[in-house]
Amino acid sequence: MRRCRRVGFTLIELLVVIAIIAILIGLLLPAVQKVREAAARTKCQNNVKQITLAAHNYESSNGSLPPGAGKLPILPNGLLPSPGSGTGRPTTQVMLLPYVEQASKYAQFNFDYDVVTPSVTPDPNAAGRAQDVPFYLCPSDPSTGAFTNGTVPGTNGRSNYFCNAGSSVSALDDAEGGGGRYAGIFWVEFTTKQRTTLGNNPRTVRLANIDDGSSNTAMFAEIKRGYQDATRPPDPWDIKNNGADWSGQFATVTTRPASCDGAPSFRYAGLQYYRAGVMWTGLYNHMLPPNSALSDCVDASLLRGFITARSYHNGGVNVGFCDGSVRFITDGIDPNTWRAMGSRADGVPVQLP
Repeated sequence: MRRCRRVGFTLIELLVVIAIIAILIGLLLPAVQKVREAAARTKCQNNVKQITLAAHNYESSNGSLPPGAGKLPILPNGLLPSPGSGTGRPTTQVMLLPYVEQASKYAQFNFDYDVVTPSVTPDPNAAGRAQDVPFYLCPSDPSTGAFTNGTVPGTNGRSNYFCNAGSSVSALDDAEGGGGRYAGIFWVEFTTKQRTTLGNNPRTVRLANIDDGSSNTAMFAEIKRGYQDATRPPDPWDIKNNGADWSGQFATVTTRPASCDGAPSFRYAGLQYYRAGVMWTGLYNHMLPPNSALSDCVDASLLRGFITARSYHNGGVNVGFCDGSVRFITDGIDPNTWRAMGSRADGVPVQLP
């Protein structure tokens, strides 16, 4: 009698094959993730490059770099608000829109009116606030948080790229360090002079004002966006409100106050790309090194604080410099070197890694 030959795998053979496939997948996944992150980091660097070049193009067209906050809006009574209120002014990111191929988005704003809180009906800036600008988002940031409230309904545009306010805690005007040795490239004009004698034109910086050298001075850097989720444990980039007033101490405040360790007051860093007047919607500084484990913090003014460059890229952040270059700055950079990179005229020599 002729015997039939067995065809197929035994159970043991099948399990061995499955185990080999699982091992191969386990080896392959990290490589795939590394490739994806490398691609995301490259795209992020390109975003920073485009934004930095946009600032150069802005200067070519306007004679200076954009201000850290735009013009004061007109109140319903036809007057200008007090500059100290900071109400409703557009960010640098908004003013750069025409220079990152977003002229149509820029045209959706009317800077005569408050860009944050509607002062007339219908709201002339609702469309400008809404939706993301692709250039302003890092592809590695997983946050799905969105800013909404009763006066600004709907999802508002987000941003991962902030403007360098300097190497002091202050993002304010000359009286608070904006024109001093610790000044960055962008600061917020908060003086009566803007309202009364400057024709509502905030003062600005030119590339020629960068005494420390354009290749050594940061212009833009990454931040991590907030999650705007009260059920999520606090993240270091959720803003703590210190409650104290650091006025007049911009040069001496070098250590983050212990009172910054409290519960976060604001969890929407980077979720209002259009809003000037508070630091965590458009400005960062060089007080803490990149990706610091210490939490960010502001004082009672909301325009003095520790707003840190952060990213989801392994080991550092992308930084755009005033010469138009983009460098990946590692978390381990010397803190003194990092701080010197933030100011445009402190006279401290910088040896970039």
